[in-house]
Amino acid sequence: MKQRKGMTYRTKLIGFFLLATFIITMVGLYNYTSSRVLMKDMTSLLNKSQELNMLYNQLEQIQDDLEVYLSTRSSDSLQSFYDHSNSISDNNNSLKKDAGYTERGIKIKNLTSMIDHYLKILDETIIDKRNKKIDDYTSGYQDSVEEYTYIGNYIQEIMSTDLSDSAEKYIQIQKEVKQTTIINYIMFGVTIILISVIIVLFSIEITKPISKLVSYAKEISDGNFDIEVTDEKTSSEISILFQTFNKMAISIREYVNELKEKQRLERTLIEEKVDNLKMKNALHEAELLALQSQVNPHFIFNSINIGAKVAMLQGDSVTCDYLENFAEIFRYNLKGLDYNATLQEEVNNVSAYMSLLTTRFGDIIDFRLDVPDDEKIKDFILPRMTLQPLVENAYIHGVSKFDDGGIIELKVKILDNRMQVIIANTGDEFPQETINLILSRKLKSNRNPSNKGHTTGIGIDNVLNRLRLFYEEKDVMNITCVDGVTNVILSLPLDYKKEIDRGRWDDV
Repeated sequence: MKQRKGMTYRTKLIGFFLLATFIITMVGLYNYTSSRVLMKDMTSLLNKSQELNMLYNQLEQIQDDLEVYLSTRSSDSLQSFYDHSNSISDNNNSLKKDAGYTERGIKIKNLTSMIDHYLKILDETIIDKRNKKIDDYTSGYQDSVEEYTYIGNYIQEIMSTDLSDSAEKYIQIQKEVKQTTIINYIMFGVTIILISVIIVLFSIEITKPISKLVSYAKEISDGNFDIEVTDEKTSSEISILFQTFNKMAISIREYVNELKEKQRLERTLIEEKVDNLKMKNALHEAELLALQSQVNPHFIFNSINIGAKVAMLQGDSVTCDYLENFAEIFRYNLKGLDYNATLQEEVNNVSAYMSLLTTRFGDIIDFRLDVPDDEKIKDFILPRMTLQPLVENAYIHGVSKFDDGGIIELKVKILDNRMQVIIANTGDEFPQETINLILSRKLKSNRNPSNKGHTTGIGIDNVLNRLRLFYEEKDVMNITCVDGVTNVILSLPLDYKKEIDRGRWDDV
């Protein structure tokens, strides 16, 4: 997809910011200029009235100073007179600068001339008083009073005219203030509307393509991977975003197609494997049916029982006991591993098994049994075929390896509210590494073909696994080797309750 060049959002944002700043600055400058002009006009009106009013007060004070000095000849009044005279002169000179050729300017010029003449009369009167020219300073005082009265009336006339002009000027200023306020409101309104329109347009320009991308993403999330992503002709950032999203959609579509193809191939492979397993299961079932048709367990069991009865009738007690023990073991094994048993049943099975071994191998095997006569112990429930494989393992891997034989001992006791069963045997000790592998169920059993003649072929790994599953605990077995004696210790929870399932062979 060809990349389209255009203004970036950054450029647009900077332009929008500068435009808004310029508009607000212009509005602020207009407001500032308008307020300054209006304030200047108001200040000018107030200053004019203030200057004339101050001048009038100073004339009144200097006239009072003259009267006090003429009557008392006080040095203080004279000093005050000259101070006010200097101040009046300064103010009069300031008025002369503001005088122009307007109607008010001509009046100010006349006023300043009269004040100069008035100050001259006052100075001459003071001099005549100091020279004790009574007639001259008396005449001067009368002239000053007339001059003062005329100046006062003239100032009041100017102030009255100024007041009238100020009222008109004030009305005009009010109109200007109102007009300026309206203009300010209009400018603020226009500014707000303009900025709002720009913000709305800018937000639409940003959100519209994003909303479109969201709709595309929703389509993909709903499983529609065949959508066509069309580019939005806005800014370069959005254009790049649409191009990237389009590439992502294409990649997802290709990946999903690959997954579907892989899933199809895996499904085909699984179906083939299932078919192969079905064929193997059918073959095994056929082999089992053939074996069952050849050997009937009931027929074998009943044949062994008949042999035992015949041996008993013939007076051969050894053969009779051997066949009865073998029949009992065979009967017990036929019940299967799916059924539970009591500890007493397990001990009886072990006793029958050891009777077969002692009959077969003679006195080289010393079997010792230590089970207390306690109903709590005898009725304890555990998985069927738990103890006999462990005793068988003690014989195969321990006692049988020595010509002189050895000792196999089965002990049962209750310790710390747990049923403890110990199968001990003399012989070679297990290496600790082998013990760790057995307890972690990582030891691979390599059965000796010479051991095919033993009863079950159930290994210690199978017993450990069934005990952990049955009691839902991991620490149910431990193996120790001390002074040439190997101890397989079962520690089973005494308060574990489980019903006995007698199985389908109790009627045999």
